[in-house]
Amino acid sequence: MNIDAAASTQFGDADGLRQFNLVHRFVHEQTGAALTKKFAVPVNVYGVDDPTALGAWIAAMRSGQKGQPVPLALQDWLFLHSQIHVNTYVLLGQSITGAPDLSQVDFGDEQAFNDWMYAHQQMHDYEQQQLGLT
Repeated sequence: MNIDAAASTQFGDADGLRQFNLVHRFVHEQTGAALTKKFAVPVNVYGVDDPTALGAWIAAMRSGQKGQPVPLALQDWLFLHSQIHVNTYVLLGQSITGAPDLSQVDFGDEQAFNDWMYAHQQMHDYEQQQLGLT
């Protein structure tokens, strides 16, 4: 499964973001299984599809107001999700400092949303390529 089409979700598109969230979960599950098989380590993707965080993300986009406080559920999700990607990046032989920081973003800012989605897509594309999932 590839995340590229779902990652083209437009800012403010709640239904598109829900679809992205579903595809995203499946991609993480596929990646986790491939990492476990290749490196014989357990990979946990629990929480990658947190509905409370998704609701906060949609609300931030709908507000369209930059600089609003990030709800705790979304902060937690961003941190957890970022750590999953950092751990994957390191397992694939890369330096921890080379991984993009996916832990912070202002989802009320359209440009920040687009930048995050692009960096995130690139990270998934890299992981899938390295694991032979493309």
